[in-house]
Amino acid sequence: MKKTSLFIVIIIVLALLSACAGSSGDPVLSVGGKEYTKAGLEKLETMTVDYTNKDGETTAYTGVVLTALLEDAGVTNSDAMITFIAGDGYEAEIAMADLTACSNCILAFDGDSLRTVMPDMSGKLQVKDVVEISGN
Repeated sequence: MKKTSLFIVIIIVLALLSACAGSSGDPVLSVGGKEYTKAGLEKLETMTVDYTNKDGETTAYTGVVLTALLEDAGVTNSDAMITFIAGDGYEAEIAMADLTACSNCILAFDGDSLRTVMPDMSGKLQVKDVVEISGN
């Protein structure tokens, strides 16, 4: 009986620890070397934009304005190439000048992950599960 009770207690503790592992205090994104938590991102300038995919389906996304995020992180070189890196290693690159010209390009909150939403730009720039943004 004691072994069963101990086993149940261990299972409960492990479940609680795993639930805490993905808290909003953990960094979810690195931009130019600066780490951001989800709560930190939510404090920056946000907006909602509509994005129509290749199948003609339109979805509204809310997220951080990419130019505001880059400025906050100190990535301001107008000649830089900005690289979005996904959790699976996928990378997409855009010139800072093109990104600066896009007033409705955002890093959207997509459930527990982040994604770029860049209306009127190539589908290759719509990166899911963004974990890092670099500028060089």
